[in-house]
Amino acid sequence: MDPVCHTLVGATIAHAMDARRAPRLVLLGVIAANVPDVDGFTYLMSDPAFAVSFRRGWTHGLPALALWVILLSAIWARLTKRPWRVFAPLAAIAVVSHPLLDLMNSYGIRLLMPLSDRWFYGDTLFIVDLSLLGVLGLGVAVAAWRVRQSHARPAFPARVGAAVAASYIALMAIMSAQTRSAAAAALGVEAPDARTLMITPQPGSPWTRGVLLRDSTHDTHAMAEWRVGGVTLVGDRWREAHGVTEPGLAAVKATRDGALFLRWSRFPYVVEGSGADSATIFVGDVRYSEGTTTSWAGIRVAASAEASAESRLAPREAR
Repeated sequence: MDPVCHTLVGATIAHAMDARRAPRLVLLGVIAANVPDVDGFTYLMSDPAFAVSFRRGWTHGLPALALWVILLSAIWARLTKRPWRVFAPLAAIAVVSHPLLDLMNSYGIRLLMPLSDRWFYGDTLFIVDLSLLGVLGLGVAVAAWRVRQSHARPAFPARVGAAVAASYIALMAIMSAQTRSAAAAALGVEAPDARTLMITPQPGSPWTRGVLLRDSTHDTHAMAEWRVGGVTLVGDRWREAHGVTEPGLAAVKATRDGALFLRWSRFPYVVEGSGADSATIFVGDVRYSEGTTTSWAGIRVAASAEASAESRLAPREAR
């Protein structure tokens, strides 16, 4: 999720645990809820291929989460001259909230790193969910006001906000799961996995979902909408060749940047170079990239002469 959401969650947890109990608890909650995202600095210090291959991995994995809790509790104990156990519960809950929220969107997370490089995808929330931000923000604002007014129950608004937010996330998860089942049935797919069928929450519209189905040669796009009586696919469906073949993937993986990019990519697409770019292959991810413009979600790698001679990549129109 976005940094504002993580920040509000950290503040909500601190207020819900009663921020008056110890100094700087809200600041600890905010930092703990954001600290796994230190890997975001790789975008500033390295190339896009390495950055996407590193993000949401080592710093979000189970061993790192334990390390963050220990480190932050020790720092706060040192700063406040109080026992570390005063801060450990808040640090633990806030740190763990980060990967749980990241799991909710379509970007995914490698929760088991470094034990496993497997990605997990929740397909439940759009990365910036205004409804969730509103609920959390209101709870934090009222709780902070009650603290300043020395109210007898300052934690109550934050606890209500946390309960409403959790219920909202659960409802969105149920809707996405049912959308997935309905889309699979409508498109004639049995037992699809996360890299075959993706349900994408839409910004500002919790009752609609994007649908992406991948087969061996094409991507099928559709929209699903919740109405009275359930969910159904609506509007036009369109198909496009994704250009991904075994020889093509082998050519991309043969390069350092291509191999790193494919570690992250969930729905890669490939465009063979032409003209001035005839010696390159563009590889992007359908989730965040279109056409052949290089970005953090789309890179260009060198195509070896051997790969070009052995097999031509399946064509894909620049979208």
